[in-house]
Amino acid sequence: MKTILVCCGSGVATSPQVANKINDYLSDNNLDSKAKATPKPIETAKSTIENDPSIIIYVGIAPADEELQEVLDENNVVGMVGLPWLTGMGQDEANKKVKDIIINA
Repeated sequence: MKTILVCCGSGVATSPQVANKINDYLSDNNLDSKAKATPKPIETAKSTIENDPSIIIYVGIAPADEELQEVLDENNVVGMVGLPWLTGMGQDEANKKVKDIIINA
């Protein structure tokens, strides 16, 4: 099972909302046996990625800063911005990208 790490703020509002939308998409496309989205507070992102080899995608509400991007690169994790799942604008494209990454993982 692959993991999509969804991080923002404290991990109690926005990230669970985005994770739920991603998980709904995965379920609707029969990908829920291959991957799941998990919300976490942003301050845990680096250590979580470094310690969990199942993570293949990081979704943050803002683009990764330089330090986090280094961790993503070192661990072969694709970084994405979560705004499409919050606003609905660009959500289809973001979902397709998630699907492509999961299928090729």
